[in-house]
Amino acid sequence: MKLIYSHLKTFLPDLNVEPQKLRDDLTMIGHWTNYFEKIEGEIVFDLDIKTNRGDCLGYYGLARDLSVLYDLPLESLSNDGLPKSNYTLPIKVETDNVTRVMAVKIVHIQNQKSPDWLQKFVRIHGANSINTLVDLTNYAMYMYGIPNHAFDTSKSTDNLIWQMNPKYTEFRSLDGTHLPIDKSILMVNNRSTALSLSFWGGESCAIDNSTTNTIIEFAVYNPTTVHQNSHQLKVTTEAATRLEKFLDPDLIPSAINFLSKLIIENCGGSIGSNIYDYYPNPLETPSINFDHNSSSIISGINIPTDFSKKTLTNLGCVVVNNPDPAKDDGTVSLVTPPSIRKDITISEDLAEEVIRFCGYNNIPKDQPLNSKKVKDITPAEIFLIEQIKDRLVSEGYDEVITWPLVSEAVDPKTVIKTENSINAEVIYLRQSLIPSLKQQLDQYKRYKLPNPKFFEIGKIYHQANGQYVEKYALGTYDGEKINETMLDDLEKPDSYIPSDQYNHAIELTSQIISLDANVNLDRPQDPISLIKIYSEQIDKDILWSMEIVDIYQTRYTFRVSYYNCDDKTAKKIHLKTFNLN
Repeated sequence: MKLIYSHLKTFLPDLNVEPQKLRDDLTMIGHWTNYFEKIEGEIVFDLDIKTNRGDCLGYYGLARDLSVLYDLPLESLSNDGLPKSNYTLPIKVETDNVTRVMAVKIVHIQNQKSPDWLQKFVRIHGANSINTLVDLTNYAMYMYGIPNHAFDTSKSTDNLIWQMNPKYTEFRSLDGTHLPIDKSILMVNNRSTALSLSFWGGESCAIDNSTTNTIIEFAVYNPTTVHQNSHQLKVTTEAATRLEKFLDPDLIPSAINFLSKLIIENCGGSIGSNIYDYYPNPLETPSINFDHNSSSIISGINIPTDFSKKTLTNLGCVVVNNPDPAKDDGTVSLVTPPSIRKDITISEDLAEEVIRFCGYNNIPKDQPLNSKKVKDITPAEIFLIEQIKDRLVSEGYDEVITWPLVSEAVDPKTVIKTENSINAEVIYLRQSLIPSLKQQLDQYKRYKLPNPKFFEIGKIYHQANGQYVEKYALGTYDGEKINETMLDDLEKPDSYIPSDQYNHAIELTSQIISLDANVNLDRPQDPISLIKIYSEQIDKDILWSMEIVDIYQTRYTFRVSYYNCDDKTAKKIHLKTFNLN
């Protein structure tokens, strides 16, 4: 996405940051900035916006983040409403794929060639200047991140209908492209003419210099429908790129006021209708229980609770302290994100917001962190499964993995049927491994593989007493017959859970540093003995692993991994251990 510095100041008039610092700061708060350059006298940044930040595909969303970072006021451009009118637009919405539509008619305009500043703006963003009205619709889209359309009402009439394609087999776009369409396409039409796709305007109602009356509309749709339509028609537009993301319907009133005023300022005319507003199911933003200490725990640095609360409040979140005074130590809040931030849904998202504004660059990168032993929560049966696999493989069995979905039920009374299966032919969860292993055996025979022996360990499923039950089963083919055994029925070996080896796990909180060393000896030696000799020379608190990865005659290549130390320390110990100085 292109970002023009001077137009960013539309929302941040007090912004006064050197371009290089702004580039670096944008990157550090998560908006990767490839470069900036001077184009036609303007400082222009090139950004890669994350797919979950649809709000930042507009200047307004980026300005919101920068206002928090620099503690600057965010300019509100459209607080006052438009003039009232007695005329009600005869618009209809006939599909539930529309989340919100706002529209207004502007009459007696004088459309013409765009002013120089507007032509330059659209050029820098890679578009061709058409005329003032069309260019202003694009300008509003880039500024607020919400696509919009303008209809010439002498061609479209006022009777706009949002609907799934009712009857049309072809659509002709603004650039004259003929697109074959079917009933899955979301459109804006009147009763007799195909006017527009959700993400691309049509030739039949195009704005030109003779346009005097127009209806402008902003809409937010089901993003999945827009994505499917765009993919099906093999068309990618700036509007489609935005509409297939989760946009904020509550931002539309500001955007339509902004564009309406721009049109009247640059094209004359006046408001010719009241504002049509279709928003049958206003979206509610769920609140999140948030422990402000979690940002410190995740980042590894101390982030004060006051900073966390201030950051979230400046982002537009509503932060309410724990209502129970007996339990409130000031660190836990109920946080409601702003409607524009559709990407914030869980407490970890809030922690990320606090950390990125605290500054990723403030997290030390040259200090080794300590590791700690934590309780191993691996289910005991996993160790049994690994032992069974090792044993069967050592006896010449091949492991196979088959689908858990099958086409036929072993016991129709207890079978579990899937909903919305990925394949209409396999709609049941398997109740046994045997049918799948029979198919595997048939495949081996078709390929004429001699003396096949194979096994599978996997889950099987059934219903019991109204509950869904899943258990591990072992299926084998020993060259003569297929057998199946439940893991619960197997006799457990003494080494089922090797307590000395598996009574703990290590949580890595620092990087592992791996270094190689070639050791030349006078004669061949036992590799295990060599590993023991060299490993005893290294402190166990920093030795993660040691292995011999290559042997050539009497040259042994060691690979040693260190942790709990920095890179410089690891290299020093490595050189000393293997006499590499």
